[in-house]
Amino acid sequence: MKSSALAVAAVLALTAASADAEEPAAPPRYPPSSARAKVIVGGVAVTALAYGAAFLAASSWPEVPGSSELKIPIAGPWLALAKNDCAADDPDCGAKLYLRGALTVVGGLAQLAGLGLVAEGVFMTTEARLAQPVAPAALTVRPAPVITATGVGLGVVGTF
Repeated sequence: MKSSALAVAAVLALTAASADAEEPAAPPRYPPSSARAKVIVGGVAVTALAYGAAFLAASSWPEVPGSSELKIPIAGPWLALAKNDCAADDPDCGAKLYLRGALTVVGGLAQLAGLGLVAEGVFMTTEARLAQPVAPAALTVRPAPVITATGVGLGVVGTF
């Protein structure tokens, strides 16, 4: 009898819902709007560096099959990968072929990553700028001449 009571208590303890109160979720924090330009410039820099490296490799080894495709930005590495083969003057290139293929994939992924950063910079959600409080106009007082049909005098004008 005691064992069945313990079993029932254990089952109830394991299946009972937790009574812990959940804390209200904090509102999400977004980066400031000044981060947008930095992310875009960073993405352009990553894409440009990866493309520059691919263009340099294509210009340095024009005899390698697929090297002319590396001069095409973004899509070039993937087109060059399809034509990756041993050069005519090195028919048994062995490990060079696999290394060149791996570097082509890394270059292509780097160009796509830079493009992704540019897209993130364009479409990212940023914090709204807080409205700058309007400063009250400073107290200005200045003298002004007063001329009427019957007299002349001095008055004071300004903002209060």
